[in-house]
Amino acid sequence: MVSKSSRKVIKDRRNKDNSNNAANDKENRHTLSSRIIASSEYDSNVELLDVDEVVHQHNNSNTRTTVAEPRTKVLFDKANEKKLSRSSEVWKYAVRGHNSNYATCCLCDDHTRISTNNGSTSTLRRHLILKHNKHELVLPTAKRRRAQSSIDRIRKQQLHNLLIGCIIRDSRTFNDLTKPGIRRLLQEVVPGYDPPNRYTVIHRLKRLHAFHHKKLIEDLRNVVNISITIDLWSNKQMRSFLVITGHYFPADSYDLRSTILNFSTFDKQHTSAEISRTLEVKLKELNILQKFTHVTCDGGRNVVSAIDNMNFNVKRVWCVAHRLHLTITNSLGFWKMKKEDNEDNTMNEETDSIHDIDGQEKDLIDIDEFEDSHDMDMDIINDSELEDNQPMDATDLNDDEELLSDIMDEEIIDNWTEDVNESCADIIMDQEMIVCLLKKCRGLISKVKRSTTLALFFDNERKKLNIKRSLSYDVKSRWNSTFTMIDSLLVLREIIERLFNYKNYLLLKPKQRENLARYELTNDEWNLLSDLHFVLKPFFHATTVMSGSQYPSIGLALYLITRLKHFLQRHEAKQNLIIKRLKQLLLAKLLFYFEHDYEQMQLLKMHAYFDPAGFSALSDPEKRLIEQNIKILAANETLETTEAAATALPNTTTAMKMSNKVNRHEKSSRTAMDMFNESIGELTQETTCDPNKKSTIIDDIRSYRTYAAQFNLKHKPDASSSTVFWKIYGKHFSILGKLANKMLNVPATSVPSESCFSVSNFIGRKERTRLTGENLSSSVFLKDKIDT
Repeated sequence: MVSKSSRKVIKDRRNKDNSNNAANDKENRHTLSSRIIASSEYDSNVELLDVDEVVHQHNNSNTRTTVAEPRTKVLFDKANEKKLSRSSEVWKYAVRGHNSNYATCCLCDDHTRISTNNGSTSTLRRHLILKHNKHELVLPTAKRRRAQSSIDRIRKQQLHNLLIGCIIRDSRTFNDLTKPGIRRLLQEVVPGYDPPNRYTVIHRLKRLHAFHHKKLIEDLRNVVNISITIDLWSNKQMRSFLVITGHYFPADSYDLRSTILNFSTFDKQHTSAEISRTLEVKLKELNILQKFTHVTCDGGRNVVSAIDNMNFNVKRVWCVAHRLHLTITNSLGFWKMKKEDNEDNTMNEETDSIHDIDGQEKDLIDIDEFEDSHDMDMDIINDSELEDNQPMDATDLNDDEELLSDIMDEEIIDNWTEDVNESCADIIMDQEMIVCLLKKCRGLISKVKRSTTLALFFDNERKKLNIKRSLSYDVKSRWNSTFTMIDSLLVLREIIERLFNYKNYLLLKPKQRENLARYELTNDEWNLLSDLHFVLKPFFHATTVMSGSQYPSIGLALYLITRLKHFLQRHEAKQNLIIKRLKQLLLAKLLFYFEHDYEQMQLLKMHAYFDPAGFSALSDPEKRLIEQNIKILAANETLETTEAAATALPNTTTAMKMSNKVNRHEKSSRTAMDMFNESIGELTQETTCDPNKKSTIIDDIRSYRTYAAQFNLKHKPDASSSTVFWKIYGKHFSILGKLANKMLNVPATSVPSESCFSVSNFIGRKERTRLTGENLSSSVFLKDKIDT
């Protein structure tokens, strides 16, 4: 019950407020509104101390209270007066309800409920001032003013930009910079600076996305043609994303540029019609729908159909890395599921469950046997970590190239698993040996990683031998993960053999030792692992080279495929029978996936012609056939001869006056060898530079043959061959140079798209489960836009 005196005070206040002049209300609202809004930001900080709960429920009372009841149940006893002395003045005119997020105004006849969410009284204060003219509740200026920072506004914005760029580049959580440790560090380094909170970061992220999207449109305005890669991906939560990357040469330049054109959620069905429709919309937004000429994608049937059904003159290039993936996995039977008899079923279940794409931690061993350690992963060093002194021959690669070498604990959910043959119906003896060996290796790795005792033994032994490598899982969607698993086993062979030699001295139960002994590798199995490593190593490095996005890769792809073919066909006398059999299996599938697809192979050769490395891999008949197609292509491009001459040759008065003199000098300086070369149709560099003669496609082809041959004599094929060649000789080709610009911007693989998915998978890791699809998409899109 509330005392009579308290009721009387509340009633008198209400009557007094109702007698106020309405005209003054309107004027005061206008003058005080800005002050109230400004004060609301700081009000909750001043009023951190809540009033004691208005409602005191008695133990023997079970009746419901009405909205008016909280006002009548307030008891301001003397014991609470000291606490209330520090509370806000607004509570003289309002009381809290059962729900602490709402308060009831005592001055309103209808007992208005006003939000006090999270203890904030800003809304209640504004209500009392504007409606009931309680001007004394306006916070004084001194309380509203925050402590002035010693950092000027421009410097603060610079720091904000740096920190937000840090969050995007390093894939940090949005509230990383406001955590106590980082905040304390920033206060020491930059006193008085307050880092942006997560809401500021999200707001700036959206603004940056809009800014760089508009800037991307401007950058692509003068691009003549562009090639793209496209792919779809689903994360563990089965949220789907679409990525489009663009690859082009800027005007008058042979420096390839690659960027993310679009990364967005894809909430539609993954049908070819939906994919093509979405792709068209995204390219229209960038004003490049009529400029893109080639699409590189994997062999997913929906993506292939989407590209083929588009009503544009667009060429589709099947990802070369995907074809190598199918070549290796299907030729060697990496994932064939051979049916074992009943006594081996347990091992099958254990090893097969490693690759659960949902990432669930399933027990791969008997709970009764390893009950003390099955759920603990003691992998101290990341599986993909390689040191410079390790046998992988790791070199400094860019991010895109490294992504194919990284071994992820979770399998990527994409189209790369579609055509992997898992049937054992046509399995042969060589494949059966490999399948059994790989299952044994996967089971061993699982045992070590999920047992505390075994993991600690491995960790201690690695420290003794100063080995930085760790055992690696493999996944079905990336063949090179199996190679890395094999490599890790060979590097750690000494430790593995020690494990089995000392298993009787480890704290294991007899049944545990018996189970572990099933995964011990014999000498023959170690030899087979070494043979697999030897045969697959060239494929591993070839995949790495052709997967770069910062240089033209289409010509390198043909060169590498040709060299791999020669490697498989060459048999040395000292090679054992197993290596020869492995080469035969790989060669058969290599020819099947590359040579038998005539259309795709001819397209690959056509593009590779413009790269000196790819040019060297072509036979003379292949070169002549391609040159005939180039002549037709040049005619269809309707390149004007006068424009070509103006682009490639000097067009000044001085050059015209000097032409006759130059011709006379050239004729007099020709040697007998020069005249011989001219008589058989091989022109030298000096005889091709005639300032008065208009360039034709035939002249360009002749010159290109000469220059490419000279270049290949001086330079070994590498990732920079194409760029270096066209920077040196590009000015000599008026027509062929433009075609090269169009042909060499096509990526050989869809790895640029795959790398975006790897980035997004890292950004959306477990501790960022609240990250929305929109913010994830913006973070990936901006990854290569923020200045490094």
